Amino acid sequence: MEFILDFDLQGKNHIVNINLHHEHGATFYRALIDEDHAIDYYRQENGTLKPVLSSIVDNDLVNAIATRLLEQLHKGGGNGFSSVS
Repeated sequence: MEFILDFDLQGKNHIVNINLHHEHGATFYRALIDEDHAIDYYRQENGTLKPVLSSIVDNDLVNAIATRLLEQLHKGGGNGFSSVS
């Protein structure tokens, strides 16, 4: 499963590729911000997402991606969401 989040934050447009991964018995969503920055979001039992960062990323961006990811998972589509494959 792969899709794209496209949104504005603090006057800047962000296009973030999201990929579903299965590793070591865990399922998570990897947000690819650019070549050097990725965030893995693990779904918690209470329905929230726990971010695990591979490098320093702006906290507002981490939260914005999580919010939009959860919205899309609950709604199954809509503005700012497009399927890649």
